[in-house]
Amino acid sequence: AFQHANRFSADASHELRTPLTILQLELEGITQNQQLAPEVMDQIGSALEETERLSRIVENLLTIARLDAGEARMEKVHVDLGELAAETTEQMKLLAEEKSLSMRCYARPGVYVEGDRSRLRQVMVNLLDNALKYTPGGGEIEMRVRVDEHRAILEVADTGAGIPAEALPHVFERFYRADKARSRESGGAGLGLAIAKAICIAHDAEIKIASSEGQGSRFIVELPLSNAEPGEPLTPQPTGTAASVKRD
Repeated sequence: AFQHANRFSADASHELRTPLTILQLELEGITQNQQLAPEVMDQIGSALEETERLSRIVENLLTIARLDAGEARMEKVHVDLGELAAETTEQMKLLAEEKSLSMRCYARPGVYVEGDRSRLRQVMVNLLDNALKYTPGGGEIEMRVRVDEHRAILEVADTGAGIPAEALPHVFERFYRADKARSRESGGAGLGLAIAKAICIAHDAEIKIASSEGQGSRFIVELPLSNAEPGEPLTPQPTGTAASVKRD
């Protein structure tokens, strides 16, 4: 029964991807029309924001289904983690501005890791999205990339509500939401952090959290630095390499 449900989730998510992409492109095209009334532009902006949020949910559902099926292959290449962090933060800034939040990136360039660029970006998006959900207007969100000995360190910190001590051991569990009321209000499904952890495991990386109630949260991802020089080809990965996540 689980396999059938998992396959349905994967198929449904896959089918939703194309119409959502088309809808996003159409909405983005409409925003280029400078003759529209301001209130119409605001409505289109809200629709675009909700479409982007739905796209992230669909992508998370598809990822979790692939992880369960052992089909989430990691195409590892040299990735400049600082450059990717800056790009991802820039793409998420509009969502922060909609909530009157400050979102900044302090990324050291030239921090190379061996990883799947799209999956590492998904980790960043999920961590930033989590911060957006739980940080009230006027707050701050920061992403940082630095080097500590032989590890690349990615951090996402916010000035949000923080997480109670009793909830900390569960934050990376599927469908777990420390603040259920706020998660429902913001559309959280409780998958983003679980997927981030699964992707980190597939990259031999560690993800941790430091948080206390009322003091905001800080997520720390530690990845191995690339041993090869930029531009040097990586050792080919086996075609069947796949990541899976342990289920409780």
